[in-house]
Amino acid sequence: MEDSERQLRGLYDRVNISVSTLNKIIIGLCVLLIACMAFAVSNRGYQVSFDTLGGTAVESQKRMYGELLEDPGEPSREGYVFDGWYRDPGLADPWKLGEDTVTESVTLYAGWKPR
Repeated sequence: MEDSERQLRGLYDRVNISVSTLNKIIIGLCVLLIACMAFAVSNRGYQVSFDTLGGTAVESQKRMYGELLEDPGEPSREGYVFDGWYRDPGLADPWKLGEDTVTESVTLYAGWKPR
């Protein structure tokens, strides 16, 4: 084989694969891609639920990985002032709207301060 032909083949110089096998690989990858797309469309992301801990109800949201939440608004509760959303029921880990992104399905808990 001449040097010019060897340069043209590059990475494939030592690859020995039949067209039939290559077709099977391509079809398999296409099926995998379609399955991933179908899962993404049917799943429509992650569920974010809001537990108001005795306050007025807040509608849950579905978000894709890495997206910000829409502001769910402030729930109300008799005798209390809303103090933000938290990742844990102990209210130790605040969720920062406009900063924190969705990476999994999660329940956020309302924080309350007495009036």
